[in-house]
Amino acid sequence: MKTGSSYVYFVLTGDNFDTDEVTSKIGISPTDSWRKGDKGKYKPILEFASWRLSTVIDQEYIQLEKLVDEIVSKLFDKIEIINDLKRKFQLDSVLEIVLYIDTNEDSSTPALGHDLRTIEFLYRTGTTTNVDIYRFNSAINETNENAL
Repeated sequence: MKTGSSYVYFVLTGDNFDTDEVTSKIGISPTDSWRKGDKGKYKPILEFASWRLSTVIDQEYIQLEKLVDEIVSKLFDKIEIINDLKRKFQLDSVLEIVLYIDTNEDSSTPALGHDLRTIEFLYRTGTTTNVDIYRFNSAINETNENAL
């Protein structure tokens, strides 16, 4: 049975900043980063800089708060560092939740909630959340796989 490819990431974005300095100060290697002017995957030239820490795709489908907690746990003790970097480079921060919903009536749907620690992290770092929702139907995928 196919499941959604849900994942969560924390991202710092800004006009142009030294992503290597962010990595050095936070002490965690990003999953992905780029600088303004770099060649993009979908754009010839990227118009802003970004530092991103992501969970593994397909790690968890039902309890997405586990993915949120994975990211927050890595960054919670870095709140002051994140805030200093945000001030220094005029950065925005977002906790992005990429959520897949199975429209198959026989499947469970994912759940999402934030505990007080996550809410504290979001508040203290001035981080917004964004949820991208995609849908798929595992019954259709099963039917296609069985036909092969």
